[in-house]
Amino acid sequence: MKLSIEIIISLIILIILGVFLNPTHLLMPDSVSMLLIMALIVGFLSFVGLIWREQPKDERDLAHIQKSGRVSFLMGATILVVGIVLQAVRHDVDPWLIYALSAMVLTKLLTRMFHHFTN
Repeated sequence: MKLSIEIIISLIILIILGVFLNPTHLLMPDSVSMLLIMALIVGFLSFVGLIWREQPKDERDLAHIQKSGRVSFLMGATILVVGIVLQAVRHDVDPWLIYALSAMVLTKLLTRMFHHFTN
């Protein structure tokens, strides 16, 4: 049950992000843009809530959760590094790419250190 809700919310977030890319090249009115922004925020907060409350049933489930988290982190970091490299070649690096990658790496480091010293 919980997995299907997570899948549905993930798909909704992906669809909203796809619309933000504006693949049809239609100009979106401001009201539609604001509605999409609100839908994205609500969808993302729902997704965060599901992930935060996630409880493993056994050791195997815990291993699956940890592996999916590790793969997600590495994929996000890889995409950000590719974005930084491509924009660096064009001599126009978007600072948000650097902020996002820095936040991911710093959070990973700090939580790892916190758990090392508290356990």
